[in-house]
Parts: sequence; C-alpha cells; structure tokens
Amino acid sequence: MVNHGPSKGCSTCRKRRVKCDEGRPNCRECLRLRRVCGGYEPEKKIRGIRFKDQGTGARLLSPISRSRSPRMSTTPHAEWTRQAVMPATITPSDESSAVCFFLTSIASLGRSFDSTQGFLEPLFPVVAKEHPDSVLSTVLTAVSTKLWSLWKTPTDSYQTPHPPFTRALSRLQAALNDPLERSKDSTVLGAILMHFYESLAARSTHQRTMRAHQDGARALLEHGAGSVPDSDCRAYLRSYLRHCDVSTFMEMQPDDTASLDVWFDAGWDDSMPANPSAVLDLIGLSIADLQKRLSALMCGLAKNNLDSLALATWWQDASSVDAQLLGWVQLVPASWQPYAKPEQDSFAYFGFCDIYPTVQIATIWNVWRVCRLMVLRMELCLLAKAPPETLQQTISIATCTEEYSFPDPNRGRELVDSICRSMPFYLGNRQNHGGMRDLADPAIRIPNYHDQDLDEAVRTQYLRGDQAMSLLDYRRHVLVQGPSHALLHLNSLIKVLSKEGGELICRGLRGDQVVWIRQQFLRVCKLTDPVTQR
Repeated sequence: MVNHGPSKGCSTCRKRRVKCDEGRPNCRECLRLRRVCGGYEPEKKIRGIRFKDQGTGARLLSPISRSRSPRMSTTPHAEWTRQAVMPATITPSDESSAVCFFLTSIASLGRSFDSTQGFLEPLFPVVAKEHPDSVLSTVLTAVSTKLWSLWKTPTDSYQTPHPPFTRALSRLQAALNDPLERSKDSTVLGAILMHFYESLAARSTHQRTMRAHQDGARALLEHGAGSVPDSDCRAYLRSYLRHCDVSTFMEMQPDDTASLDVWFDAGWDDSMPANPSAVLDLIGLSIADLQKRLSALMCGLAKNNLDSLALATWWQDASSVDAQLLGWVQLVPASWQPYAKPEQDSFAYFGFCDIYPTVQIATIWNVWRVCRLMVLRMELCLLAKAPPETLQQTISIATCTEEYSFPDPNRGRELVDSICRSMPFYLGNRQNHGGMRDLADPAIRIPNYHDQDLDEAVRTQYLRGDQAMSLLDYRRHVLVQGPSHALLHLNSLIKVLSKEGGELICRGLRGDQVVWIRQQFLRVCKLTDPVTQR
C-alpha cells in the first residue's frame, strides 16, 4: 500500500476516521449528518485574517493561532486552561438547542407583521427554505449559540473568538462574492442578523455598536434595486433599517442628524409596512428634523441673530408633530392598551404597574412617550433661551391666536409616570441575571394577564385576542426580552431629562420618582450584564 501522507480531510471526518470529500467551507459528510465541520488545516502558514468585529474590536487570528493571545503564555497548561474556558467546538446538540431557543423565545413570541418593526418577523418563512449550509442558516447558528451560551451559563466570552461566528463571517463573505447569492433576500437578512450579533457583543462589553453589517445590508438592497424583483421581505427589511436609524436617534438624541438624511430624501415608500410602529418611525423623522433646526436656532440666539420667521415655522411644525403624536393613538388597536394593575409588591411603581400583551407592544408605547417628551423638551428649551416678548409674538403668529398657552413642564410628569409603570412589566421582581434557572424559578414574579387577582373581563379579553400567550410562554417571553427593552427606554428617558430643557421637566417630578428611576436603571444594568450571576 502506498502511503500518500496524512489525510487532508476536515478535522471532524479525520477524528471519526471516515472518508471526506474535502468540500469547502463544509464537507458533504458533515452537512449530511448535520455535524459541525471542523475545517481544514492550512497547507502553509498564512497571515492572520483581520476583520471588523465592530462590536468588540476583536481580531480573529489564523486557524493555527486562534487559541493564542500575545499576552498569554503559550505553555501547554495555559493552552489547556484557555480551551476549558471557551471550547474550540460546539457540539451539534448544543447548536440544535441554541437555534430552538432563539426561534421559540426570541424570534417568534410577541412578534407579528401587524405590530412590530424588527427583522425577525420574516425570518421563519425565509430560513425554512434554506439549506443548512446557507449564509442565513450559518449566521442564525452563530447568533443562537452566542445567546444560548449567555443564558445557559452567564459569562462574558465575547472577547474570545466564537467559532460559529468565524464560520458565519466566512460564509457571508463567500455569498457577497457570488452574484446569485448576493441578490437573495436571505443574504440581506443574514447581514442584518450579523449586525444583531455585533449589537449583542457591543452590549456585553459596553461599547457602541458599529454599522458595518447594517450599512452592508442597505447597500445590498440598493444594489438590487431595479435588477432584483422587489418582494414583501425586501420592503419589510428596508423599513427595518429605517426603524434602526430612527431608534438609534431616539436613544442617543444627537444634535447631528446626518445619519437620517437618506430617509429624509426617500420620503414615503408605499411598499413599506404602514403599521403603528412604522407610522411612529415617520413621526420620529419629523422630530429629528425639529432637533436639527433647533440647533440652528440656538446658534442664531447665541449670536443675537434670531430668525423670527424660522422660529415661527419651527414652533408651528412642533405643534403639528405633537398633534400627529396625539392622533397616532387612534391607530392603536384597543387590545394594545395597557392595563393598570394595582400591585403592592416592592417592585411596583408606587403601588401600580401596567401590563401589556407583549414586550414589543409595551416598547411601541414607550417610544411614543419618549417622542412626546422630546418635543416638549425642545419647546421648553426655546422658552428658557429665547426672549419672552419675541417668543410670545412669534408663537402668536405661528398659532394664529393671541391667547396661546406655553407648554406646561408638568405635562411631562404623566409621560414619565407611564414609562416607569412599564418597568415592573419588563423586569418583574428579578434582581440578577440567573440564566436558564430564571425561566423555571417560581420565586420570580412577572405581572401578567393570568394573575388570579386580575379582573375577569380583562383576562378574557386578552385570552381572546391575537396576542394571547400561555402563562409559560408569557413568562419566557418577558424574562428573555424584557430587560433589554427596559434599558433602551430608561436610556432614552435619562437622555431627554439631561439635555437642555429637560431640567424643566425634572422640576415637575417628585424626589422619590427620581430616586426610583435611578434604582431601576442600576437594576436593569445588572439584568442585562452577561457577567452577572446569582
């Protein structure tokens, strides 16, 4: 027998001592058995591959040096210790459990095309048609295994290269080089899902999420415009990208709104969804425009060169936006209205908490409240800075009345109260992130429509509605998704109150309200921190 040297098959087939066809990136034998293909040893030493993992700033190394670090000893004991912390491979059973957890607990519960404005709604119908080796399936596995690891054993492991992520990145790069794959809806969805992964990484390391994959997804959609048939999925993903940019603006509230220029120029797109969340995004664009123009007015005030006509136009538009926000409530289905439940537990907001059908619906309401607070803050900012006589005359012109009443800072107290009453719904009585144990912990209380002390008519209306869930699903839905949404809204609220004009809203709050908000912010930071363990 002639010895042709060591096998060049993948590491998985070599360990199993079976023939490998050496297919790349994954061999057929591993695909057939749905195993994790371990990849191939390089024929010669190659330079490490660098890429923008913008969530963590990490650098992936070549397969030879992937488990090493310049600051780490390369002794066998050190290598063994590192592998014990972060296994080099994830078993097929882990991947299967992770994907199931992601699809059932995150991608499905609480979501529908009629309400939410995310990217996960079209995931099920698209991924069902995909091959296990497709770019979307590979990225889905990477995202799922990372979330699964955070819930199964809460720990901060984003600093370590995650093997499914390296495979997903490689598969996405291969798809972008293939004209046929590049034009598929599933490739765009895969790029957006990769951005979701990096958002998780950024959150775990307290860094700002970068836009590499989000901008890449937008480029794919623009590249296919005119040459690729428009589909409901592509229209929905365009709407999601707009939602991302508007949501980022709502959370950060920068004076510079250049990142939204592409949506200002696009105008209304009839192919995009027109549900309440999408309509709120369009109003959010108007608020961003008000913020941009307010910055220009403030510059004029600083130079004692206030443009009265521009001020009058701004005030008129601000009043119009606030009227649109009040009118938006009429678009909301009756089943979305929160139920104010008396609650004596310590986690309640001064004896009350609001219950919502889903986390997503609660979030849509809170975005609406933040929008109203932002408009109010900008109006109060002008009141504090502009000369009273000039402002009164300008507002009279803008509103066509001489008896216009200035906005009342106390108006913000009710909006702040409503946001605070949603926090017990998002967080329950949890104090720490305990991973999978939380899902089965009877000591954790989540206010819900199945509570025995709830009004029977309210419970019946919920159970007959489109958003109804079993108690088990409802708890899992809120436990998994609630804290991250709560953090988003507390961030937005604190940002509004800390900007110019926000201090006038703060004066209308009670001292114990401010203390309560601070306590909830610290609590939600613990619940969303992957390092925290019980």
